[in-house]
Amino acid sequence: MSSSAGDISNLSQAQQEALAQYLSVTNSDTTQAISLLGRCQWNVEIAITRFFDGEPAVDPVAEAQAQEAAVRAAAAQRPPPVPLQRPPHPLIGNPRSSASSSRSRSSDIIPAPRIVPQPNISARRPPSILALFFLPLSVAWRITQGFAYLFSSLFPFLPRLLSNFYSPLNRRGRSTTSSRRSLNPRDTASRFIREFEEDNGVTGLPWFEGGYAQALDLAKKDLKFLLVVLLSPEHDDTTSYTKETLSNPEFVKFIKDRDIILWGGSVADSEAYQVSTALMCTKFPFSALITHTPQTSSTAMSVVTRVTGVVSPQKLISKLTAGIAAHSEALNTIRSRRAAEAADRSIRDEQNRAYEASLARDAERARQRRADEAARLKAEQEEKERQEAMELEEKRLLAWRRWRARGLKAEPEAGPATSRLALTLLDGQRIVRRFGLGDLVEDVYAFVECSGVEAGSESSPPEKYEHQYGFKLVSNLPRKVFEPDQGQTVGDSFGKSMVLIVEPLAHEEDDEDEDEDEDEE
Repeated sequence: MSSSAGDISNLSQAQQEALAQYLSVTNSDTTQAISLLGRCQWNVEIAITRFFDGEPAVDPVAEAQAQEAAVRAAAAQRPPPVPLQRPPHPLIGNPRSSASSSRSRSSDIIPAPRIVPQPNISARRPPSILALFFLPLSVAWRITQGFAYLFSSLFPFLPRLLSNFYSPLNRRGRSTTSSRRSLNPRDTASRFIREFEEDNGVTGLPWFEGGYAQALDLAKKDLKFLLVVLLSPEHDDTTSYTKETLSNPEFVKFIKDRDIILWGGSVADSEAYQVSTALMCTKFPFSALITHTPQTSSTAMSVVTRVTGVVSPQKLISKLTAGIAAHSEALNTIRSRRAAEAADRSIRDEQNRAYEASLARDAERARQRRADEAARLKAEQEEKERQEAMELEEKRLLAWRRWRARGLKAEPEAGPATSRLALTLLDGQRIVRRFGLGDLVEDVYAFVECSGVEAGSESSPPEKYEHQYGFKLVSNLPRKVFEPDQGQTVGDSFGKSMVLIVEPLAHEEDDEDEDEDEDEE
């Protein structure tokens, strides 16, 4: 126990935190934990994996470090190569890149540039003077083509024999011209995936269906590892490598478990050839593990592991595991920072939304208050106008009554030319009055309307006033309504005597409604 305490006291702060995290997951002995973490370069993820899955026969981290040291030592002792004076081969690569590749091996990380395929440049027609100069050659070429077509038509078996003769030369890497049609990056990737599955079957590899630039941007945005696989159809070991290494179930499981973006291409295509040149590829098959390297810059994407030539799936997985382990901590740090920034941004957005919602509620309340106040003022104004109209109407009615009372005839004396009417007014008062038989029914209406009103000095009715009686004169048995505007006289309507009831118009309307309901029933 004392030796363990002494070992812990000698550890750095970062190592003590890694030890505490490891012990919280595995609950193992402290001495064994320190030993295992030391063999794993104090990488907690690798140490926990080895604790549960067991330690491999060969340490991938130590092997990768030893390989890198050996490569750097060999590069330091190797003399610089002499550049070859010949054009680059479209499938093998640029020979001058060997010097750059040897220098790049002196460091563990090399930049991974973003490659966008350049469109094919269409051929331009030569000037008219040069066209005249080359006209004889063009005519001769057309005649030669015609003879060749005629010869191939007469002897159709010769082209197949010639193609069979030259095909071994083409497979050995001699001059050959690619007849593959140039496509956009997405279609080129789909063609590569289709050809790979046709040759090797459906292996389950999650190939990225897009261009190299898109895969690089996705790896940079999501902080993932990008594995670039470049194959050459002219290489003799391409078929065996794809079947035994890339199609191996362990490799497929490794790619899926680590969520690695897998992009592949054939250097017979323009985009893959440009990528191989940018990544300084000199030998096929070629694999490059690319990821974001914040230690270089905040936006740098770099090649952290290169695997050239034919290797076993176990060795390929080992090298990729070492590269991932060396850069996972930096990526996790950036992921944590981005998660914290996203959380802060989410909190700010939520606060802004809550503030905007509060402003919207306050604005709605203010609008509702203004609308209620406007409705109240409008109702008050309408009520005021209605009261003023009623007062004006009452004034006009009083003025009309006083004018009409002045024009009423005096009650005649009893005689054969008079009619005795018994009137029951609206207030229940009973009045008996005589009218001349020649008086109009409207005079009786005027008498009732002006009952209790003193005659005034008005010589004319109010201007723009049309009086309408608010009652009807009705006989009881039998019930009959007498209208004031039909021009009938008292004698014709009432005779010598009659009992009349003064009913308001509302009462008469209710009676009419009841009569209509009875008729409908």
